[in-house]
Amino acid sequence: MEQVILRYDGEALVEHSMNLKLVADSLQGIEALVREVHEEMGGKEEELNLQIKGGFQKGSFEFLFTLGQQLPDGIELLKIIGFGSPIAAGSLMAYLEWLKGKKIQKITMTEEGDCKIVTEDGEDKVAPSYMRPLLASTSVRGAFSKIISKPLRDSGIEVFEALSTEEKKADRTQYVSVTTANEKNYRAKNTTVIDLIDNKPMDEKVITFLTVHKDKDTSWRVEDVDGITYTVKMEDEDFLANFRKGNEPDIFVNAYAVEIVEKENTINLDKTYSIVKVYAPE
Repeated sequence: MEQVILRYDGEALVEHSMNLKLVADSLQGIEALVREVHEEMGGKEEELNLQIKGGFQKGSFEFLFTLGQQLPDGIELLKIIGFGSPIAAGSLMAYLEWLKGKKIQKITMTEEGDCKIVTEDGEDKVAPSYMRPLLASTSVRGAFSKIISKPLRDSGIEVFEALSTEEKKADRTQYVSVTTANEKNYRAKNTTVIDLIDNKPMDEKVITFLTVHKDKDTSWRVEDVDGITYTVKMEDEDFLANFRKGNEPDIFVNAYAVEIVEKENTINLDKTYSIVKVYAPE
């Protein structure tokens, strides 16, 4: 069981009132964020138990957030998010603070199995591999916007904090403090990663065609000399035009040398293949 206090502070809360929509959006954001991180870390929905109690203290509004979950290897979800440890400890919030609202140019995998984040202005940082989908997720950014950015843009709310749960305020540890000066680090984005696809030219291959289409350039199937089959997109426009004119009558008989490019989605690691050049039949 993990617990944390999420707290808003500012002049607007002196009178013990907070915009109802901000409260509702914040709660929705917390639930959405926790559920997505939990799922990305391999958790099952039925293993997640979220409970929230809210109330006003003088000049502030706070939630007591209790999380019950079963993740492998003793993974603590709140620490991964940043609500359960200091922000400098490599949490999701720590990486968002490092990004400072900038877009990610690309995310690649290192030989050690971590991910390398490169910003649009060329800065880079290595993070654990599980941060790859979380930092790329627009819904994660949207959830943080509801929890942090939008409330801090509302007049009179000046600070968002994550605190330990000791009864006496003086005994509480401050894990996170975000002010109006850096709320922009948590704003929603329609695009988080600019270059989602990593193009990797493969060695030239000799292939035979198994499936071809005159009406489309996708879902072609080929087999190489090692018996490996690929579903490919045909991007050699000259060859495609020649084929459509009926000038490749022996396309299923001939062996062709081709250049194939592997296109890997750097977030979900899905791979697709494109033939970019077809040479004369062998």
